[in-house]
Formats: sequence, C-alpha cells, structure tokens
Amino acid sequence: MTGKAMRIARLANLAIVLALVGWPLMYYGAMSQLGDPSPRVPRADVVRQQQISMALMFLGIVCLHASLWFSGRSYPEAKKRSLLAVALVIAFGIAAYVSPY
Repeated sequence: MTGKAMRIARLANLAIVLALVGWPLMYYGAMSQLGDPSPRVPRADVVRQQQISMALMFLGIVCLHASLWFSGRSYPEAKKRSLLAVALVIAFGIAAYVSPY
C-alpha cells in the first residue's frame, strides 16, 4: 500500500469513527437541554450546564460534518468504508427523525 493510499484509508476509518462519536455527543447535547431545572438550582449552575450541553452538541455536529467530508475525500480509494460512514450519518439521522421520543 502506498503512502497516499494509506492516508486515504486512514481518512475513511476516521470518517467512520467520527460518525460513531458525533451522534452520541449531539444527542446528549440536545437531550440535556430538554426540561426545566429545579427552582432550587442556582442560576450559575444552570447556565454552566447549558453551556456544556451546547458545546457537546456543537462538537457532535462538527464530528458529523467532518465525517461526511472525510468520506467524500476518501471515496475514490475506499468506497465501502466511505459509504459506510455516510450511511451511519444518514441512518442515525433518519432514526432520530422517525423516533417517537
């Protein structure tokens, strides 16, 4: 395997990993925003938790976008892994949209 092919294969593998990591981050970031905090919780704690949740959601979105970019970049040499990464991004998105929760 040449150096360029190895880098492309690494990009395809990274795309799969980023797709698998991005969804839980985005899901936790979004779901932790739902609901109202207890009135006894100090305002500073609520704001800190919201900031953490937004940061995790943003990081998850960046992971998914990077996964799609890497899979597009690696498609000519690693078709199966590239399509798997795209399928992971799309399948979880459809499952989240269709889910009753």
